[in-house]
This record gives sequence, C-alpha cells and structure tokens, in this order.
Amino acid sequence: MRRGLRYAAPMIRPVVPVCILLASALAAGAEPLTPAEALACATARFRGEALALRARGEETEIRWLTPAGNVLRIWLEGPGCRFLEVEGVGQTEARILPETQE
Repeated sequence: MRRGLRYAAPMIRPVVPVCILLASALAAGAEPLTPAEALACATARFRGEALALRARGEETEIRWLTPAGNVLRIWLEGPGCRFLEVEGVGQTEARILPETQE
C-alpha cells in the first residue's frame, strides 16, 4: 500500500499549484454583491424579510425571517446571485418557485 502512495504523490504535486492559481484567478475577478443586490436575490427566492446582512469578502450572509417565523441563514456570492448555502428550518415553505412556461 505504501508503495502505491509513494508513486502517486509525484503525479499529484504538479496539479496542486495549477489549482491554486486557477482559484486565485477566479476570485480576483469576482466582485462582492452590494447589500441591495443581495437583498434582491434573497427576495426573489424566498418569502419573508431580512433580519440582518453581513458581507465578508466576496460572500454575503443574510439572516432571513420566513412568514412561518423561522430564521434562515443564506450565503450568497456575486456576481450573479450564486446561492452558496441555505441553512434553517422552513426553506421549502418559504421558497418561491420559478414560474413554469408551457
């Protein structure tokens, strides 16, 4: 088993710097969402209202109060309103589904 790992390691080493460079290049071009844009994204996807909004780097965290009284934590990244994660009870009930076109 050790022998296989020893031979695999040299193959993996050249890939790591490329991945780091690619990630840093993608992050350099990303701009954080403005508070108004982040709220517009959350309002378009969930029923309710914002309790708090905090921007950290390129991520924006929103605490969202649903009509049922549940609190969701929503993480967004810009541009383009990418929802990174939504945490909390009542997501399904608060979700605004996209309109289907027939």
